[in-house]
Amino acid sequence: MDFIQDYIHLLPRFLPPTLLSPLLTFLTTSFGVFKALQTHLSPLLARLATQPDVASILVLVTVLFVSFKILGMAYRAVMFWVKLAVRLALWGGIALVGLWVWSRGVEGFVDDVQGLAAFWMGEYERFGGEVKAWQREKEGQIRMETGAKGRGRGSRRGVR
Repeated sequence: MDFIQDYIHLLPRFLPPTLLSPLLTFLTTSFGVFKALQTHLSPLLARLATQPDVASILVLVTVLFVSFKILGMAYRAVMFWVKLAVRLALWGGIALVGLWVWSRGVEGFVDDVQGLAAFWMGEYERFGGEVKAWQREKEGQIRMETGAKGRGRGSRRGVR
């Protein structure tokens, strides 16, 4: 502060009045705020210097706060790209369907969709039949295993 007070009288010679007034206002306000903070924070800083456990807790809380802020920024960045990809896929799909309808016409589009639906229903029924056959096979294996175990128990009881 003494440095500025020593050279403040030279400012009007080098700066125009349009810059000098806001600069002086800013300097006096910032130094006033600095002095007020220094007055109010000096007991806290003295306590932190004498009690390191409080300082370590404050450092931990600060690190935790900063890490949560960084994590939030990363989450927002990832969600931006995910939303962008979903929107591009949605609008791209809509554009492709529109192009398909435009190039084939409405009747050709309906025929294509009906053909695709019939194909995939056939695949669904084929896979459904395979699953049912697999389930019947597993049930038969389970019945054979339980039947063999049941006969083994019955024969042991008869021996005793």
